[in-house]
Amino acid sequence: MLTRDRELLKRRGITHGCYVHALHSAQQLREIFDRLDLARSARPFTLCLNCNVPLRGIDKAQIAAALPPSVRERYQRFSTCDVCRGVFWEGSHWERMRALVDGLCGAPSGVDSR
Repeated sequence: MLTRDRELLKRRGITHGCYVHALHSAQQLREIFDRLDLARSARPFTLCLNCNVPLRGIDKAQIAAALPPSVRERYQRFSTCDVCRGVFWEGSHWERMRALVDGLCGAPSGVDSR
C-alpha cells in the first residue's frame, strides 16, 4: 500500500506499505519509482490497459476498417490485446507517457527505448 496516512500503515491488515513523503503527484511517482527501484524492471507499453495481459503487434491492414479515419491516416504501428480485442497506437497520449517513463527510467531524451 502506498499512502500518506501513517495511521493507515499501522493497521494489522497492512502487511506491505510505504509512506509517501512527497506532496505532489509527479514527485510522489518519482519517489516511489526510485525507492522501489522500478526502472530496472519497467516494461512500459507491453500490457493491455484493460486486461493487463501482454499486447502483440498487429498489421494495420488487419484492423484498418475498425480504426477512426484520423487514426488510420496518421499512424502505422499498432498493438492489440487478444483478450479484450483492444487496439492501441502511438498517438499523442503515448508520446506524453513515453516522455514520462523515459524520465523515470533515465533514458536520454530523443532515445527510442521501445
